[in-house]
Amino acid sequence: MSSVVTKQIESAVHRFVTQRRRMTFTVLSHSFPEYTWQTLFQVLHGLQEKNLVILAPLLWDYEIISQDKIGK
Repeated sequence: MSSVVTKQIESAVHRFVTQRRRMTFTVLSHSFPEYTWQTLFQVLHGLQEKNLVILAPLLWDYEIISQDKIGK
């Protein structure tokens, strides 16, 4: 996957998570069916490294929390 495509996916996922504030990975993956779960996890990992999201493990899923809305 090219860097430009990755940036586009990252931007779309970041906007979606920011709008929703909190969601599970299942919700995210259903919202972006054109991408594999591996691609979405790679994008989330990048966003987490930039402190834009928190990826918290749940019993059978992950919770994705937008850092953009916390404390605002």
